[in-house]
Formats: sequence, structure tokens, C-alpha cells
Amino acid sequence: MTTLRIDRGPEQLAEELRGLEHVDWPAVWAGPPNPGQALDDWCALFGWRPLPGERILSVQSATGQRMALYPVHGGGWAPVQNLNWSTWHLRADSADENDLVLTRAAEAWSAFESAARTALGDPAFSGSWDDPAFPEPPREHHWLVQRENRLEDMDPYRMAVWPAAGPEGRVTVLTVNLGLAPLPGETRGALINVDCYPPEAL
Repeated sequence: MTTLRIDRGPEQLAEELRGLEHVDWPAVWAGPPNPGQALDDWCALFGWRPLPGERILSVQSATGQRMALYPVHGGGWAPVQNLNWSTWHLRADSADENDLVLTRAAEAWSAFESAARTALGDPAFSGSWDDPAFPEPPREHHWLVQRENRLEDMDPYRMAVWPAAGPEGRVTVLTVNLGLAPLPGETRGALINVDCYPPEAL
């Protein structure tokens, strides 16, 4: 049997996305202060609560979702490169369930992508890993996966992109991530992730 490790549901995703509508994104991208009262106050501005951690700041939102803020450079928390969380995670318990994981991921994607549309409107792009219109990375070391790797691993399996509404907004990306293509005998997992990036990251 497959194992569902995370399942917060499409409605919770929509609620989470709506909760980000009034966040001061330039303040998020600038990055958090060091742990202490200043960090607590900074997180409170966005309705977040800091969670214990050292290398990457994790926060809990008002809806209970755990989010991670990844820095641009290692060794510090600021500036922030992207905000990320997982809303759904399914894993095969044996290699013969790998195709079932893909089928269920595609089914779940439809519900989650539809829920995201209720909060964000229509995306600029929404499609599968082999869609001819799939956006290509504009430069090396971009968050978009290089075409040859995407086609080899089928990852991201699905993706939708909502560009920032303005210079003080965020790029929102919803994906089904599979990771590297499994070797014979290896099991596959699928994650539905949300990533928020600065406007210039697109």
C-alpha cells in the first residue's frame, strides 16, 4: 500500500495562500533578525511563530502550516531566497506501486491546483513535465529545472506559476515534485509543494 504522509487538503491550501495576500514581502525577502525578541516580533508581523532551528528558519503560520525560509547564501538567514512548504506527500511502500503514486499525484494535483486558483486566479502557466510550453530557466542556477533533467526525471511532474502582481509581491509556484527517477527496485514519492519567490526570480 502507498503511505500518505502529509495531507492538509485543498481547502487548507487555499486558506494558506489567502493568508499570504497581505504579507510585507520586501520585509520577508530582506530576511529575519537573529533569534530572540526581535525575531519573535518580526514573525508576528506576518502572523507567524518561529520554530526551533539553526540553519534555516522555520515558522508556523496562523493556520498551523509549517513553512521554511531558505536563505540566498548558506551561513545566515538573510536575505531570503524563497518560502516553501509541502501540503501533500504520498510514498510508495514498494517499487511496484510507483505508477500508482504517479496516478494519485495527478489526481491530487487537479484538486490542489483548482483550490489555488480560487485564491490566486488563473496561473500564467499550468501543465505537466512534458508540456511543450513548459517554461525554461532563463539562466544557470535558476529555480526552474533544466529541460534535460526535467524530461529525464519527469520532475516537476506538474507545475503552475502565478507571477508577482507587482514589485512588492511574490511569484507563487505550485508543483508536484518526484525527485530523481528511481533506479530499479527503488520506491517513488510525490510531494505537492508551494514556493514563493521574489518578483525578480522569475
